[in-house]
Amino acid sequence: MIAAVLLLCAVGVLCSDDVKTPVCVPSHGAACLTPADYLNPSGPITKVLAVGMKLIISLEGLSGSLVCHWIRGEDRVMTARNGSQSMVTSQLSETDSGEYTLTCKSNNVTMFSTTVILHVMKRPTKPQLMLDGVDVSDTSPLFKCVSEGFPKPTIKWSGNKDGQQSLKGSDRKTERTISSTEYYNRGMMCCATNAEGQECSQLYDYDLQSSVMNKDEVSTVTLSKGQSLLLRCRVKGYSLRSPVWEKGGKHLNARTLSRKPEKEEEMAYLSIRSVREEHSGTYTCTSADKNSKSVHVNVSDEGFLSAQLDETKIISAQEASSTCLQATVSYHPVLQYCSWETPDKNRTKCVRETWVTQHRTVKLCDPLISGDYKLHLEAGGQKETKTISVCVVDEPKFNFLFNKDDGTLNLETVSPVPANYTWMFCSESNDSCSEIDSSWDEVPNAFQIDSDVSCNKTIKSLVSKDVLKGDQFRFCLTNPVGSWCKTHYMIIPPTPQPSIGNPPEENSFLLTVCLVLVLQNPLPSIL
Repeated sequence: MIAAVLLLCAVGVLCSDDVKTPVCVPSHGAACLTPADYLNPSGPITKVLAVGMKLIISLEGLSGSLVCHWIRGEDRVMTARNGSQSMVTSQLSETDSGEYTLTCKSNNVTMFSTTVILHVMKRPTKPQLMLDGVDVSDTSPLFKCVSEGFPKPTIKWSGNKDGQQSLKGSDRKTERTISSTEYYNRGMMCCATNAEGQECSQLYDYDLQSSVMNKDEVSTVTLSKGQSLLLRCRVKGYSLRSPVWEKGGKHLNARTLSRKPEKEEEMAYLSIRSVREEHSGTYTCTSADKNSKSVHVNVSDEGFLSAQLDETKIISAQEASSTCLQATVSYHPVLQYCSWETPDKNRTKCVRETWVTQHRTVKLCDPLISGDYKLHLEAGGQKETKTISVCVVDEPKFNFLFNKDDGTLNLETVSPVPANYTWMFCSESNDSCSEIDSSWDEVPNAFQIDSDVSCNKTIKSLVSKDVLKGDQFRFCLTNPVGSWCKTHYMIIPPTPQPSIGNPPEENSFLLTVCLVLVLQNPLPSIL
């Protein structure tokens, strides 16, 4: 019986210290809180999560038969009893931010109690950009920008201008205004930023001095229901007839505004606070001299997401700390989640462009290591994961060996492939051989190509001593990150003459001396 128990313990069946699957594994959708890690906290425990995540409270490591409560204020939000190993919240929103108490009791005696402060972070919403103060006579209208998020976002205008803070904001909503005369002759955008990221909206501005679209004038705009649309067309000087916006042959007089600021520019605005599907279509603005420009507006709640990422990337070790991974993304309506997962399973938020209405590229700019990196994306109700294999390459080390049994020179090294390599010799005297290519001849039929694809492959090559003329030779390798040559010197002493005394040792006919690394111009390459 004792032997049986020992056997079961050896295979981990009856032993209490066997390895168990962790109750909580952090992921994109869940964060972990393990109270056993905070048995003697010096203050409240702070957890930061994104909107939509769940919090898993793991009770592993707490001894005894416990009943644990997750409390907010006077309300018991969750309870774990009868040996439960965890409590899991529902998906969190920014309204779940606040102070909680985690208490565990055994036989009505408090065994553990601590305060937990949750910060549920929410990216800023796409700002609503609209006109304000349009009913004030003899005054140019204001631009108003509104966004919500947690923490409460800050709003900036093009040129990093602050504008004026509105009193209508809240602890999660920010409103700011700025005079339209600040941007009377150019486009403009407002951007809302907090710790979770940045979202921007723009004024679509069209210059009617000609009918040719300028490079910064947009011909297509895609919006979601509820987003705002702000269009403007303008001409220099004044005329009897102001520029007019129309859609489907109908003038949009009810929502068209003309302003004549001191800058002698006449402009017409079209502002829609919250677009619907019926606002889809082509909008055209025409001036008195018949110049016109059009923009097609597509209002859709149909989300999409796509990404393009190279499958492999090979870099030198010297470049590993200064090279970024980069993917191209296309999505609608907003890129809700973007992170890179490293080969060691850590996740890092994507580096996104700033001051853009649509993020086109996402980057990872941390030091790189060899392995698979994953890009995790979520937008428009869709998720996508892309993988890139990174190979960080050190300078190759060349190991030479002379095989006296068959008279061959052998080389072994580790390199990424594809690669090509060859042997070269110098038949001149020691003083005449230099490091320039013209001093060296390629060994006939020595050039080889390895077309495999691998981060680290052992390459072996050999050449007969008989084809090497002289006592100097080199091996040259070209791989995806560069070209290298290493020179080897071989001294073969003259044949010993008969003499009186002890016979020469068996291996005295061959001496191999120093190895010298020589950087070489790249060889002809297949890479």
